[in-house]
Amino acid sequence: MIFFPFSAIVGQDKAKLALICNAIDPTIGGVLLSGDKGTGKSTMVRAFSQVLPEIEVVEGCYFNCNPYNIA
Repeated sequence: MIFFPFSAIVGQDKAKLALICNAIDPTIGGVLLSGDKGTGKSTMVRAFSQVLPEIEVVEGCYFNCNPYNIA
């Protein structure tokens, strides 16, 4: 599947900033994007996922657990 590049998304500046801030500081706790159908919410998140680095997870964990957090 070909993804739309995050840098090519025009407008939606607050939503883009929220995603970037959450990637920098995960203690923010997430971003909830809401809006009418066809406003680019899914496209924006798919594009942003391509910007993020790969993560290591615990194999078999349904929640993508951090392998370095033994909590």
